[in-house]
This record gives sequence, structure tokens and C-alpha cells, in this order.
Amino acid sequence: MSKRIVFAVALGKPKFAEMAMGLGRSLRLIRDTTPRVLMTDIEGYDWGRYFDEVVRPTGPRSALDKLTALEHTDADQVLAIDVDMLAFKNLDPIFEYCEGKDFAVQGHWETEGSFHGVPVQEILAKNNLETMPRFNGGMVYYERQESYQQLLAAMKHVEQNYDEYGFNPFGRGQHASEEVCILLAMIKLSRFHYLIPQEKAFQHSAAGLVGKLHLDILKNECKYISRQRYCEFYEPILFHAWRAKDYLVYWKQLDKLERLEKFEDEHPSMYLSRWSKWNRSLQRQILRMRGKI
Repeated sequence: MSKRIVFAVALGKPKFAEMAMGLGRSLRLIRDTTPRVLMTDIEGYDWGRYFDEVVRPTGPRSALDKLTALEHTDADQVLAIDVDMLAFKNLDPIFEYCEGKDFAVQGHWETEGSFHGVPVQEILAKNNLETMPRFNGGMVYYERQESYQQLLAAMKHVEQNYDEYGFNPFGRGQHASEEVCILLAMIKLSRFHYLIPQEKAFQHSAAGLVGKLHLDILKNECKYISRQRYCEFYEPILFHAWRAKDYLVYWKQLDKLERLEKFEDEHPSMYLSRWSKWNRSLQRQILRMRGKI
């Protein structure tokens, strides 16, 4: 039987550790049982509480760290997600949809706009293409297949020669953009069957938000309307706080999850508050008077 894992990377600043803890807490809160593996160099966090395995980076920071889980684990199927995500639904539908695919990202086809500082039309003309995939690298699925190893090798080649391609540098300790590396590897190997349709809404960032973002981790609520192609209603499995992490609403969800952890630590299993006990006693008296008990 193939081994599935969720793989995330938290390197450098403590804020990434806080995000990773939020991700782990949200996955446990919804009772997702997929084994979780974290690559981190950050100390001082109770990783073992929410992650089944912790691996350490073996080299300098790379844009492709999230894509190297097969080098660090014995997993066969990997769902690699950014740490600034929160889970609102079980991950099984993602694994079930992607099973058998060597690699998959969620996206759509595009002919206009720009991609990391380079006009899409320029990319198409240079590579003799009519259209190209546009995707978000925050969620990537891959399997232990030779074809994936070929794709990863092509990505690494792009990263090593990143400045030759004219794309904007990414920053955050990694010069290359993960998405650029993926796209150019796709083009080099002529493999364009990797796109998960946007309609699946496995992950979404509320880009193009219309109206209010209804986000409450303790109510298991994540829903909103987004205008990208057109106005659409979303309730994603994974909420990607790509932009929301610059707003208080995301960090409030992490605070709620941390307070829930403290509640676990301070109260026994099946805890009943004084108010709940008093209310139960009162209602039992009323039911007794009615002859119900």
C-alpha cells in the first residue's frame, strides 16, 4: 500500500514556525489522519504534537525544498503545502483525485498577463506555445515515479541558472521562484498534463475577493466570493493565506488555535464547565417535573 504524507517547510524566521503550528493544529482539529512531515531548522516548538516526523534541511535554502520530500522520507505520495495554509476539510479528496499522477498543481491555461515579471506573450513566443499553465505553487502533489524525478531534475537545472531566464527574483532567502522552475521544467519536457482544474477548489487564497471573507477556524468556516475569471463562490479544502497573512484575520485564526491548545492543556478530557453543570442540573429538574426522567 502506498504511503501518503503531507509535507511542509518552515525555515528561518519564527513567524514561519507559527504558521506551521497553525497548519498542524488545523489539520488535527478537522481529524485529518494523513501523516504529517515538517522540514524545519527552527527550534523551541512542540513539533511532535502536530507532526509525525521532523526532518532537517541538508543544504542551503532552495526554491524547491517543498518538492524534495521523497529524498527525506519513504513516502510514495506527497501533498506538499505551504505553511501559511489552514485546513477546513479532510485531505482525502485531493489524494484520491491525484493518485497515479506523477505531479500535479492547481491552475488554468493563460494567454495574457505576466508571469513573475515576464509577459505571458513573450514566454509563449519564445517557446512556440499558444497557451501556458498558470498555477499557484502553494499546493503541489507528486509521487515516487521516475517521470517525477526527471521533472524535478529539470526544475533544479532552472534554479541553478535562474538569472538567465529574465524572471523576477523571489526573495525570502531563495533567489529563484518555485513557480518559474516548475513552469520552465514543464516546457522543457513538454509535459502539460499536470493541471488540477480550478473548479476542484482544493486550495484557494481568496485572490480577487468580492465582499467579505468569512473565515473562522473554530466554526470550520471558510467561504467567500472571488472574482478571477468571473465571480465564483469558494469553500476550499485548504485556505492559502498568501495575501491574507498581511491582514489580522489570518493571525487571529492562529491565535484561536493556540488558545484551543491551551484549553487542552488546562482541562481534562470530557471537561464540563461550572456553567454547563449548573445548566444541566436546572434542565434535569425541569424534565423531572414534566415526568420525562
